Amino acid sequence: MYFGLLGPLVVAGAEGRPLPVSGPRVRALLAALLLHANTPVSADWLAETVWDGVPPPAAARTLRSHVGRLRRQLGTDAGRVAAREPGYLIHIDSAELDIEAFETLCRDAGAALGAGEWAQAADAAARALGLWRGAPLLDIPSQALHEQAVPRLEQLRLQAREDGAQARLHLAGHERLVPELRDLTTEHPLRERFHAQLMVALARSGRQAEALAAYQHARRVLVAELGVEPGAELRVLHERILAGDADLLPAPAPSPPSRPDSMSWPVPRQLPATVRHFVGRASELQALTEFLAQAVRAGDPEGMGPGALRFDGRR
Repeated sequence: MYFGLLGPLVVAGAEGRPLPVSGPRVRALLAALLLHANTPVSADWLAETVWDGVPPPAAARTLRSHVGRLRRQLGTDAGRVAAREPGYLIHIDSAELDIEAFETLCRDAGAALGAGEWAQAADAAARALGLWRGAPLLDIPSQALHEQAVPRLEQLRLQAREDGAQARLHLAGHERLVPELRDLTTEHPLRERFHAQLMVALARSGRQAEALAAYQHARRVLVAELGVEPGAELRVLHERILAGDADLLPAPAPSPPSRPDSMSWPVPRQLPATVRHFVGRASELQALTEFLAQAVRAGDPEGMGPGALRFDGRR
C-alpha cells in the first residue's frame, strides 16, 4: 500500500488503485496513526486529536467504531490497524508513507552536502521536494494534528530547498538559479540563507551591482521586520563582493580547443608569381610600332635619329 500526507490524504492499494477513506473523523484517525506509524498511541490521545480537543461523551466507544470503519475501508489490509496497549497502531513499511521517504531524502541531502557530493545532494533534495503535493494534511480536519506535525515538515522542506540550492551553486548554472532564489527571498524574507544564496548566484553571474543591491534589500527587510542587522554570513559575503573576491566572480570562458596538427593551415612557401604580359596599352604600342617602322625606313634601325624620342623624355 501507499499512504500520502504531504498534501491531501492519499491511500492506494495494489497496483496503485486508490482507496477512498470517507468521513472526517476516520480521516483524522488514519492521519494520527500514520504520523506515529508502528508505534502504539493511547486511545485518550487519539480521542483528543480526532475531535480536536473536544471528545464526545463515551469517546472510547465512539473511537472503536471509527477504528472499525477504517479497517473496513482498507479492505484486505485491515489487519494493519491493530489494538495495542495503550490504544492502537498502524503497521507500515517506511517506503509506504511519503513522510517517511521525505525525511529520509532530506537526511541524505544534508549528508551529501556535508561531504561535498554536490550532485547527490541536489538529486536527493529534488526528490524530497518532489513528494510534496500541497500543504501537509491539507484535508485532515484536526487543528491539533496540524499544529503538531506541519511546522516540523515545513521546516524540513525549507532546509531541503536550502540544501538543494547550495548544492546547485557548486554545480554552476547560477543564472538559472537567480529567478528561483528571488522567489524564495520573497516567500521567506527573514531567512538569511536564501538572501546569501541569491547574492552568490548574482555575483557569479557577473551581476555584482545586483548582488550588492540584494544585500541592501535584505538589510532593509531585517531591520524593518526584526530590528536587527544582517548576520555574519551576509555581512562577510557583502564585503567579499565589494573586494572582488575571485571565488565570487564569473568563471572565465573556456579557451577554444586547439586545432589538431593534422588540421593546421599550411604555411605558404612558393616564390612570387611571374610578371604578367604587358596588356591594356594598345594605343601606346601602336604608336611605338609606327615610330620604329618610320625609323627603319629612314635608315635609322635603332630609332635614335635626330627626331627620335628618347626614354628619358628628351629628343
